[in-house]
Amino acid sequence: SDMLFVGLDNFMKVFRTHEIWITLQRSALIAAVSAVVSLVLGLGYALILYRLGQKEQTVFRFIFFSPAMMPMTVIGLLFVFVLSSEGLLNNVLELIGLGGLKHAWLGDPHISLWAVGIIQGWRQSGVIMMLFVTAILALPPSLFESARLEGASYLQQIRIIILPLIKPSLRLNVSMLVMWGFKTYDLVYVMTKGGPGEYTYTTPLKIIQLGFNLNEYGTAAALGVLLTVVVSICVIVARYLLRGEDYEY
Repeated sequence: SDMLFVGLDNFMKVFRTHEIWITLQRSALIAAVSAVVSLVLGLGYALILYRLGQKEQTVFRFIFFSPAMMPMTVIGLLFVFVLSSEGLLNNVLELIGLGGLKHAWLGDPHISLWAVGIIQGWRQSGVIMMLFVTAILALPPSLFESARLEGASYLQQIRIIILPLIKPSLRLNVSMLVMWGFKTYDLVYVMTKGGPGEYTYTTPLKIIQLGFNLNEYGTAAALGVLLTVVVSICVIVARYLLRGEDYEY
């Protein structure tokens, strides 16, 4: 049939659909949880590596980075096995006498989204670690030598020297993590397929459903544009909150 120009009708439909805003909230939760987990683990790994020798760094860098080399679908299937009702986690809890904590982890609507976010963050932490390590190694050794001469402990060096000077790397990492978190699709699809019910139905899954299952291509495209705008705003806000002075050394 001939093309029919509908103006902003598709966007108005997106704005009027309450379910779509719920999916955006779920995507935002996954993005926030995965970003926090990745930053904590990535920075922790980097600070550990900085204190190790060259050979130890090589070994532990490979260990910490290895999850990032695995396909997301493989990681999703692995944790389905770990978190299922008869999975590894429940068996371990029963083995150590904590059988009362056994749970259908991915079947609980209050836990499943958090589980996806934590796993996503763990998987990305290796990449964040490498960026933090690069930033820390670029700092002048003379700063650390002066701090040690003044009697500063490693924790004090982290607070006074490392964290302020790697803030540009922190802003970059937060920006990437927010974008990665909002577009999470494969991990959610493999682990929960949007369930239980639709409690883990995120915006990317909704876009696929509208475009390829319901053939509502215009609405799916409008939702994709809205997602891009929301992610851009979140990145801008995060970078603004992490603003600070730039140091030259």
